[in-house]
Amino acid sequence: MSMAKKIPDAVFSCLYRFMQHGGELDRLTLAAAIKQTAEDAPEGAIIRQLEQLRIEGYNAIQERGLLPGNNPEKARINRFTLVEEVLGVEVAKGILTDSRISALFPVVPPEVRKTTLPLSVGSAGYDRQLDFTLKGYLPANSLCSIYGPSGSYKSFLAVSWACHIAAGKKWAGRRVAGGSVLYVVGEGGIGVPRRVKAWENAYNAGESLTALYLVNRPVFPVRSEEVTQVILAARQVEATTGEPVRFIVIDTLARCFGGNDENDARDMGAFIEGCDHIKRETGATLLVVHHSGKDDTKGARGSSAFRAALDVEFNVRREDDGGALILTCTKMKDSEEPATSAYDLRTAELFTDEDGEQIYSLVVMDIPREPRSLDPELEGVNNLTGNHAALWQCIRSRIAKGEPCTRAILRDDMEAMMGDKGRKSFHRWLEKLERDELITIDSAGVVTPLGRG
Repeated sequence: MSMAKKIPDAVFSCLYRFMQHGGELDRLTLAAAIKQTAEDAPEGAIIRQLEQLRIEGYNAIQERGLLPGNNPEKARINRFTLVEEVLGVEVAKGILTDSRISALFPVVPPEVRKTTLPLSVGSAGYDRQLDFTLKGYLPANSLCSIYGPSGSYKSFLAVSWACHIAAGKKWAGRRVAGGSVLYVVGEGGIGVPRRVKAWENAYNAGESLTALYLVNRPVFPVRSEEVTQVILAARQVEATTGEPVRFIVIDTLARCFGGNDENDARDMGAFIEGCDHIKRETGATLLVVHHSGKDDTKGARGSSAFRAALDVEFNVRREDDGGALILTCTKMKDSEEPATSAYDLRTAELFTDEDGEQIYSLVVMDIPREPRSLDPELEGVNNLTGNHAALWQCIRSRIAKGEPCTRAILRDDMEAMMGDKGRKSFHRWLEKLERDELITIDSAGVVTPLGRG
């Protein structure tokens, strides 16, 4: 009798299903198999390995390369090897040819075949900590965006995040998942390398970052061949640096949209699909640098489909004196939003050109502080948040342009800017402005700002 024939039915069932059917691990069958085996026996050892995999869950099995995924043949070999290393090659082969297969595993009708989709039960995994690229700001393997008007320092912020991640240095006291970075320079030309050098001088003692790579032309996620090139570039960088690509910056959406219409939901859907493909294949967090619309109080420009697809969105604007940026979270899907903060920029010397002139750039200082009010009329108002200030700016913008300014219209403005949060919290924010005598609201819902001072 072959060694495979001596294996009890429950043990045989577990091992055959594992090797042949894509890593399926059944709790009840494993429990029966454990009872039929001794811990110090080879079949007991392999069954307990499978039980540990079952406990660790779907992600652990996937990370070991045991699920079919994109390469089912490689996964099958990995599963066979796992069993063969413990039981030997002859026993492993015998399990796959044993006469018990037809009795224990009759042909399953198509209508009850199992899905390959990853499933979990109820609240399982609720206590798993959220992975991050930049803790509190950029979740791991997510689609994120920063937006603001031209000259708002948004690209300086993107460079700052990219450099800190490539160097493995904390940003604003928050940990990063250090690794390689790809930065797509869609616009800015020589500006991005100079901003990187300014960061190196300020934070890295002038030493060059070896894990930050620039793609020196726009790429177009709406085109499959361009998506393939980004994935190849990420794999090339990973092979060169020995570090996985954690962060990919697309700067900006406008320059990397391939001549399509940002306002068209179908074109935007193609862009999002391309970004998701890159994210899925590289495991990186994607940050898209984007412009605000003509009225920057109404959020990023283009189709709302983009914002709906984002995991995280930040608004970037200059502080009143132009020497700092103000960063406001306008969407954070799965965790608490970070507080609105200001970050100063400082001048960094780069080099002296052939005419003897000193060349400078700016670098973001990652020390958060309370932003100064953008509007003198808000000075002295207690407990005013960035959300109140954003609503105030909507009101002032509409009045300045001679546009209608009512409760309903302002609520729509805030919802367009901030999504559900803007809709749900709007009335509370508006009531505070009224209590602080910044505005009046008449019986028809018309909102009028009041002069203060």
